[in-house]
Amino acid sequence: MPHMSAPVIEKLSARMKSILYFVVLIVSFGPSAILLTLGVIFSPVWLYQLFESKMATLIPFLIVVAGLLGFWGMLALNNLTLYPHKTDTPPNRLIVYLSLGCIASFTATVFVAYIDWLFAIAMFLPIPVTACLTYRNRAYFHKQVCS
Repeated sequence: MPHMSAPVIEKLSARMKSILYFVVLIVSFGPSAILLTLGVIFSPVWLYQLFESKMATLIPFLIVVAGLLGFWGMLALNNLTLYPHKTDTPPNRLIVYLSLGCIASFTATVFVAYIDWLFAIAMFLPIPVTACLTYRNRAYFHKQVCS
């Protein structure tokens, strides 16, 4: 086996790290992304019913909006984890996005728990993954809070 140079090993290590993060995100956010896609598909129906004065449809619509913002925040947090020198989203906005996403995920978990507890676990998975990635990038948030 030929000797591999250090830059090649570093590049391979970085590629494997990003692949591992994407696998974790797909496994943990996959069921939520499917449910969010269904929510986006049915959001015109909820808007129509909202204008027909059925306020009960406001909750699923708000969950979808919060879920979309949370999904955007998760993508920004993943980008920050993989490429710390690229800071696309300001920390305050990222905290709001992630908080809305966690609220949407928790609300979906509560609603789904009445149907199937395994599906409820799948809906809850984004919360600890988001917490782990937030903790991993705590220096980015701490720097903004202290300045």
